Parts: sequence; C-alpha cells; structure tokens
Amino acid sequence: MAADDKSNADNFIVEGFQFTSEADTQKATMDASKIRLLQSRVKSSKPTDIKAVYEKSIENKIFKTPIGWCYLIGLRIRLIESGYSEEDIIPIPVGVSFSRHSAIESLSVKQRIKPEKKGKKVDFTKILSIICNIVLVILVILLFVIAATAENDNIINYKSNVTNRYASWEQDLKEREKKVRIAEKRLGITDTSSYYEDTENIDDNQED
Repeated sequence: MAADDKSNADNFIVEGFQFTSEADTQKATMDASKIRLLQSRVKSSKPTDIKAVYEKSIENKIFKTPIGWCYLIGLRIRLIESGYSEEDIIPIPVGVSFSRHSAIESLSVKQRIKPEKKGKKVDFTKILSIICNIVLVILVILLFVIAATAENDNIINYKSNVTNRYASWEQDLKEREKKVRIAEKRLGITDTSSYYEDTENIDDNQED
C-alpha cells in the first residue's frame, strides 16, 4: 500500500513541483508546455515585447499552476531590471486560497459557544397544590347545596324550613277557620263572641 502511494506521488511531480492529484498534475504539465511554446516563438529580448507577453498571459489567464506563475515571475524580474517600476507592472493574480477556514472558525466566539438548552422542570408540587384547592372548593360548594336542599333542619336551612312550616300552618288554620264559619252559617249560629271570649279566658287561666 505504501509503495503504491509513493509511486503515485512520483507520478505527480512536474518541473520540481509535487502535486496532490492527477488533475493538478495535468494542469501543471499543460503550463509547462505553454511555457516551452512561448519561449520558442517569442525570442525577442526587448522590454516592450516581454511586457506584452507578460500582460497577455495574465489577461488571458493562460497559466493555472505555480509552474506558470514562476514563469511570469521571471518575466517580471526582467522587466524591473530593464527599468520598469513596480507600479508599471500589473500584479500576478493567484486564484487559489492557501488558508482553509472551516465555517465554524469564521464564526465569532459568541456564535461558536452554543448555550445549553435548559429543560423546563415541571413543578409537580405546585400542580398538586392547585388540584387539591380546586377539589376542596368543589366539595364545599356541594356541601352547601346538599345542606340547603335537605329536608332536615340544619344551620343553613333552619330559617327557611321554619318559615315554610309556619306559612303552611297558617294556611291550614285559615282554611279550617273558613270551614268553621261556613258550618256556623249553615247551622244558624251568628254570635260566637262568647265562645271566643271563653276560649281566651281558658287560655289565660292555663297560662296563670
């Protein structure tokens, strides 16, 4: 396995650069071929011609790997040596990022620190207390209803029951008195004052 890895690494070397993939190696090989083609066709040593090759190579994005960039650096050095200043020469663009930052590394410290989610604790004691209070209120209401509707006398319905019984007795007495008066008229008894007076005297003597 290690031998295979070493063999692949050797195959990825181009012009002294060792690449990590076959695709990058092919791009580097293409850059090396383009350099050889330019060197064979542009043999002029005039600074203006060198500058034209340098700028066209950058504008047309001919080179994709460090091999082509090194060639452009060589042309740049020759231009500076011929009298051009740094400001007169366009920079070599590098379209590769050499710093790999993960998404979490780009976040701020506050964003990276995830607050712990606190689970909501259920207060069973409080819930039980509320339920007990509700049950007690219902029981008290039921007791009052039962006591108020009961036929037997108690503290709650005593007055109501006595009042009802008194009204019933009074009604019975009135009915009986009415019947007695009707019977007296039928029998021709018109003066009953002496009867009622005797009754009152008897009641007074009984009280004494």
